[in-house]
Amino acid sequence: NNLLKITSMSLEIGKVEEKLAVNCSDNIKISFSSKYMMDALRTVESKDVVLCFNNDVQPIIIKDSKDDTLLQLILPIKTY
Repeated sequence: NNLLKITSMSLEIGKVEEKLAVNCSDNIKISFSSKYMMDALRTVESKDVVLCFNNDVQPIIIKDSKDDTLLQLILPIKTY
């Protein structure tokens, strides 16, 4: 329903959940390191970010919506 739900679980902090409105056509459940995601997002200067997901086993592609030269990849983590 064009809603991105981000959840994080940490022993020190507890569970955190954030929901964002997005333009999305598929449902994908994927896990990745929040540290790597934050490092990648810090390099983006625009307020708008493009996240590209193919499936739950391929890298997430992060792009700056205004700068086509910036491209970040984050590998997913397998969870069971």
